[in-house]
Amino acid sequence: MKTVVGIPARLGSSRFPGKPLKDICGKPMIEHVFRRCELSDMIDYAFIATCDEEIKKWAEKAGCRVVMTSPDIERPGLRVAEACKGLGLNDDDIVVIVQGDEPLVHPDMMNVAIQPLLEDDNVFCVNLGADMTEDQWQDPNEIKMVCDKNMNALYMSRSPIPSRVHPEKPFIGPRWRQVCIMPFRKKSLLQFQEMAPCPLEKAESIEMLRAIEHGLIVRIVKSPSLSKSVDNEADRLEVEKIMKNDLIYEKHGF
Repeated sequence: MKTVVGIPARLGSSRFPGKPLKDICGKPMIEHVFRRCELSDMIDYAFIATCDEEIKKWAEKAGCRVVMTSPDIERPGLRVAEACKGLGLNDDDIVVIVQGDEPLVHPDMMNVAIQPLLEDDNVFCVNLGADMTEDQWQDPNEIKMVCDKNMNALYMSRSPIPSRVHPEKPFIGPRWRQVCIMPFRKKSLLQFQEMAPCPLEKAESIEMLRAIEHGLIVRIVKSPSLSKSVDNEADRLEVEKIMKNDLIYEKHGF
């Protein structure tokens, strides 16, 4: 069985155009993601799924595996699904979707994320989760998640959930935010691609709601490492500052 990482990337981000090739400590952001993913000893290889010739040309020059996909694909997971069709993967091989705006991704995060797929055939896919600060809970760029007692996702939203109906009372937690590392079996990812978009997915603009609305098990696993996604220039500057003191960056330069 193979385990691969698919990294969706496109230049036309509505919130931060050109994001994948933005410089962080002297390298494009997408290169930090790619190189860090390949440090995992459980990953056979990583690939970039893109619709942009500029990213393709950069990837080929940098020696990164890249697969071209249709520009009509809007969701990152669906872009990786389309790309993995031509990679010769078996149905039960694992495809880990890692967003291209996670330049502080740690290989341990992928190693932990794939474990539920190895242990439980009923799990459709996995999402890493992390604790939230109050500011993150209020931030519409952060995807919040609520889970049942078995750590299966019940709902995801960009709004603050679970809501604080009585502000004077202490919050009943925990509060989870999504970390965009999402392993699927290949057959499940292609099944996900074939599902019709659902109303909640459209309303929240969160593709994982498609699986939840179809009644499938999305297992949430706490991330073993802290990460920081890049949604704007302020995030890029913050990540660059963090990275300069990051052990992976100190050792490998990415």
